[in-house]
Amino acid sequence: MLIALFFALAAAPPVPAVSQSAVLDAPSPTVSPTFGMVIGISGDRVVATGPDPSKEGGSLGQIATFQQQPTGQWTTFTEMQSVDQVRRGAMVLQRIAFAGEQLLVTEDRRDGSNSSVVTFEVAQGPSGWRQLSRLEPPAGSPDPAFGSALATDGAIAAVSTVDMRVLGEKARTVQAAPKVFLFERMKDGWKGLGFLQRDAAKQPTFFGASLALAKNTLVIGCPQAITAAPHQSLVQGGASVVVVYRRGADGAWAIDGELTPPPHRLDYLGFGTVVATDGERIAVRQSQITAAGAEVLVYRRGTTGWVYDGELVPQVDIVRGAGWGIALALADDRIVVGDPTALAGDQIAGYVGAFARSSDGNWGESLRLKPSIAVSSSRWGVSVRADGRRVVVARPTSEREGITSGGAIVFTLPEQRDAPPVSSGAVPATDVQLAPAPAQGAAPGAK
Repeated sequence: MLIALFFALAAAPPVPAVSQSAVLDAPSPTVSPTFGMVIGISGDRVVATGPDPSKEGGSLGQIATFQQQPTGQWTTFTEMQSVDQVRRGAMVLQRIAFAGEQLLVTEDRRDGSNSSVVTFEVAQGPSGWRQLSRLEPPAGSPDPAFGSALATDGAIAAVSTVDMRVLGEKARTVQAAPKVFLFERMKDGWKGLGFLQRDAAKQPTFFGASLALAKNTLVIGCPQAITAAPHQSLVQGGASVVVVYRRGADGAWAIDGELTPPPHRLDYLGFGTVVATDGERIAVRQSQITAAGAEVLVYRRGTTGWVYDGELVPQVDIVRGAGWGIALALADDRIVVGDPTALAGDQIAGYVGAFARSSDGNWGESLRLKPSIAVSSSRWGVSVRADGRRVVVARPTSEREGITSGGAIVFTLPEQRDAPPVSSGAVPATDVQLAPAPAQGAAPGAK
């Protein structure tokens, strides 16, 4: 086995590495013990933050904002934006969605009442933001899981209601048919458009566990199961599926296709736990849930529907961990994968790499992102975002390792996208038609 591994390593073409183009540190001391874990990018603006619990309510949290100038230099807004009018007992900033000039952040309630999503808009001022409003579920239907996943393209926002909590003493709230609410940015604020909901007969217990939105294409992950905490029973719903919706010229959302795992991977209950899209391709993470295996599959829009497009497998010197694909982003026709548990020899755990179309028509590892500064061990690759050729990777705070404020690291991918032929462990693409879009108008539940 060792001899075979030696020859495999010798035969594997080296993967070029790129170092950071900028290190973005918070402008002042940070409060969240994991500040920098939550990041976003839109155009020439990057944000970094971390979750913060509230005991008394009021103004809470820190959002650090950075802007790239025409000279190429990054500058920092002097003040960090807080979330105003936070309710007592809430947790803010566990998740964000950022696109265009719109920023959405979560305010999670743990007392059974409504959670909400707080909206911000780019503005002049020392923080760079103006708080606008709160998005909430309809009156009379309290939903503490509202905001469990977020996605926005700057004009449309999608908010799901799957209870993703795996920590703490409270048991997970399981809904038979959770919803994904849609909102649209209007001149006077955000307007509710209704919701998307899968037929309850299909047992869509985790419909909305993940969301991605780009170019009028909304991707909704519906895994069969998600990770449970030690005190929680493993709940399973119907068969795993990723549902793709597309918005027509009339503004209505219709099902554009359904992605399913390959037949030989039906033991991966977590197909759809993470999704990413650029509107033409979709990257889907699938995990075993009951074991440590995880994979990233690619699908593309074909002439007659969505087709399977291959699997992302790094070169043999990387040992994928249970966190493979926990972070996914599409960047300039490349797919960026993060895995904070990946191993590479005696280096610290963690991996961020870009995959591109190789010369044989499949996806191959083309680039690795390797910072030349200290990063928090076991957290490199925990969160990745991209816009064009800019890729932002989380750099969580760690006083023990000398990272005292936390923030983000920016990488600029080269224009060259070539990748070597895929390694022997990769699953090649096959142009197999998936389930066609149903012949119907608006998607179920859309209003």
